[in-house]
Amino acid sequence: MPKPYIAVNEVRLVNGPESFRRFEIIGPKMCMATANHGGFVGFQNHFPIGVFPMGGRYGGAKLDMRESLNPLPVRQYTFWKDWRDHDQMHVDNFDTIFRLCSGCLDLMIDGPWEPIYEIVSHDLPENIGLTDVPAKLGAAFMAGQAVPSVALPYGQRVVATSDHTIIPGREQDFETAIEQLMQAFKEAPGFLGYMVLRQMGVSAIGSLQLKPAALHQALQTTGDYPPRIKEGNFATPEGKATPAQYVVHMEWADMNTAVMGISRVVINTRFRALHDPVLDTLLKGPYIQLWSPQMEDTSWRQYLHA
Repeated sequence: MPKPYIAVNEVRLVNGPESFRRFEIIGPKMCMATANHGGFVGFQNHFPIGVFPMGGRYGGAKLDMRESLNPLPVRQYTFWKDWRDHDQMHVDNFDTIFRLCSGCLDLMIDGPWEPIYEIVSHDLPENIGLTDVPAKLGAAFMAGQAVPSVALPYGQRVVATSDHTIIPGREQDFETAIEQLMQAFKEAPGFLGYMVLRQMGVSAIGSLQLKPAALHQALQTTGDYPPRIKEGNFATPEGKATPAQYVVHMEWADMNTAVMGISRVVINTRFRALHDPVLDTLLKGPYIQLWSPQMEDTSWRQYLHA
């Protein structure tokens, strides 16, 4: 089965109780509208925890900035059998999604911006609850399989995303080097798994980058009257980043394992030797943010593994 595409909807909101309250109201409705399309296979939404300071390279950052980070970045993953399914969903449900988005525009400082990613490589466990652990581990043992990692859902693990912009022509070098590093991270306590994501475009309609006439119609309403023109200003592949951009999505058991595990690339000579070839391909990065997956439909992982 083909690997799914990931649409990453990025917004920056006012950091305050009202943003969280509004997210709890509007978020589930948005998920229900998205599920109207058969190409939708799941979602995973993230609130920020903080930023990895990189030994003082980003000295103003803190690992836990939940109270002080303002504006508040939010990343919402949706997973699709094909990127065209995502765009068609936005067309088919345009009025509903426009009204829902309008319900939080008064809290939005930037966004939405919705790049689309291909999954270059991955090794992620399925999410299970603590009550599922004995059965899962027992089944693996009886089958003579390796004991799987236990990845708990709904805010009970930490996601680290590392953004990289690549020197033109060095994309394959980066993919080879980052894959070797991810395999080595499996030795680190608490490392649950990873995805290497390559940006392949941007959804104009998902980013509300509409045709000029549609944009004017959108600005002349508070959401009650969606634009009659339901068309983005560019085709998704036209938004492909040049130079190439990658996001490395890592999952860890908790904050301590994430911090000490990632730190191996600067404090451990073997991991440094594996990471330096990654650094050698970069125009920009790595920039590592820490997230809590607060709302998710974990069934997309079953599609990923099928």
